[in-house]
Amino acid sequence: MKIKSLINTFPIVLLLASCHPSQKAAVIPAGSHDKLLMAVAWFQNAPEMTALYYQGFNLAHERLDEAIANNNQFKPLAVVVDIDETMLDNSPFEVTLINNDDFQQGWYNWTAKATARALPGALEFAKYAESRQVHIFYITNRDNNEHAATVQNLKNEGFPFATDDHVLTKSDLSYSSGNTSSKVSRRAKVSENHEIVLLIGDNLNDFSEVFEDRKINNGKDAVEQNRELFGKKFIILPNPMYGAWEKPLYDYRNDLNNEEQTRLLKSKLRTE
Repeated sequence: MKIKSLINTFPIVLLLASCHPSQKAAVIPAGSHDKLLMAVAWFQNAPEMTALYYQGFNLAHERLDEAIANNNQFKPLAVVVDIDETMLDNSPFEVTLINNDDFQQGWYNWTAKATARALPGALEFAKYAESRQVHIFYITNRDNNEHAATVQNLKNEGFPFATDDHVLTKSDLSYSSGNTSSKVSRRAKVSENHEIVLLIGDNLNDFSEVFEDRKINNGKDAVEQNRELFGKKFIILPNPMYGAWEKPLYDYRNDLNNEEQTRLLKSKLRTE
């Protein structure tokens, strides 16, 4: 499905990662978290990771300036962002998984602390948007019981628009068609009163529903069909630790042991 007009052909606002618990719990069974080791080590230590985040948010600055300069809308402008691994760094939680902590309760314990740090360039960009009278909406697939702690975490890090009405968790079912992990309905809610000019996230699902089905060629065809939007309306950030990209690799199964996971992953690697 080709996106002809980012704002006019479907109600969109940006996003965020993402439903972290449902993404990971669905694909990584107990005892297999050692596979996170290299990904988390890269995320926490590689200067390339820092550079990629700065690159993404520098580009977001430019695109926001362009959108403001070309604005002919009556509605206020907005950027919608994902939270996890877009604005906030949850890699310390991934370390607990490597140490074989329980996933679901461990995740709730982590978010309740409200101590996740801002990622490189994220806070500066959000403050710049605010200075240009552009609203930031945070669309996350965190559960509703995490809403208050999430707002507090954003406040603790100094993010603007860290308010109940600008943070939309998974339980906000405005215009929902039944898939509570999809962000389509929440993007539609934001677009009622705001003109969405930019989407930022670490997962393709943060941008549009056309990326939600990855059963054909791992979703790469949809990326190819919409490639002109990346770097323009869609700003994607790196996250090798988890995401919807995992599910096709494991054939959408969550009952695999370590050996079966490894066998499947090796079978999907190219040698030429």
